[in-house]
Amino acid sequence: MDPYQELTLYQRSAVLMAAAKLGLFAALGDGPLTPAEVAGRVTAPVDSIARLLVAMSALDYVSRNGERFALTDFSKTFLRDGAGGMVKLAWKEHLFYTAWSRLADAIASDTALFPSFADRLAGDFPSVEKFLLALNDLAELGAPGVIGTGAFIGAKTILDLGGGGGGYSAEFARALPESQVTLADLQKIIPIAEGHMNRKGLRDRVEVVAADFFRDDCGLEGRKFDCVFLSHILHDFDLSASSAIVARAARLVRTGGKLVILDVLAPEGGHSNPVEALFDLMMLVEVPRGRTHRISDVCEWIAAAGMGSPKLHKLYFGILLESCAER
Repeated sequence: MDPYQELTLYQRSAVLMAAAKLGLFAALGDGPLTPAEVAGRVTAPVDSIARLLVAMSALDYVSRNGERFALTDFSKTFLRDGAGGMVKLAWKEHLFYTAWSRLADAIASDTALFPSFADRLAGDFPSVEKFLLALNDLAELGAPGVIGTGAFIGAKTILDLGGGGGGYSAEFARALPESQVTLADLQKIIPIAEGHMNRKGLRDRVEVVAADFFRDDCGLEGRKFDCVFLSHILHDFDLSASSAIVARAARLVRTGGKLVILDVLAPEGGHSNPVEALFDLMMLVEVPRGRTHRISDVCEWIAAAGMGSPKLHKLYFGILLESCAER
């Protein structure tokens, strides 16, 4: 490992985010162009664009033939939404890019550099909407592995509690036609989820309802489900709040049903996967009181909620815990 190369890896990310923000990928979407032609489309100086394109070519982000530059299979992902698409994710990572430069401040103060999600929702709804839609693309990418665990087999009703923009709900509806899927989240988030279902042609397959997992009944008035799914919720909250969310979710599980939790969770020895270890730091930067919780702690919360010992599935990014209701 080259120490200096590690120190300068941020430059690669900066190149990609600059190209996305300037619209360079879209400019090249119709075919190879010269720097002058790209500059005309993105309204930037020719010399600066030429230097950016040369750097991107050197990094194999675009191809070069003489003075003309073209997209590669890699850079074409920055023109796509959905699984494997980078359009929305490039925006999301740019949002956090400058905050990571202040990681030392977050560590020294033990204070997140962003407001809470509730404050962001109240004060900057457009940003929250873009963020949740970016997470939908990650959900679409991860859903085949989640569904492939078999945790949802036989579930006639599935509740996606805190389902956000609806990424997983949409994929459940498509992959599990015999299941009725219900997405439940805060009232302000409902239009985002409904819009996603409309775009996917799944509005009649997914029920979208207002709920709040900080209320005792989550606002669902005694409803029960064969499967209750909590996806990447717990890392936004401390131990006390997270354990309470698990308890409330478990009370929504019908007798014989399942509680399924998907999150980035830490084994007893800590994270060994660098992506997951960095995610824990991201929670320190992004979310007040956010963190990745230990698998053993979550298993204790599940047991305390009256659920059976969970079956563990290690996925590409995170752990899925599948627990049956014992009551």
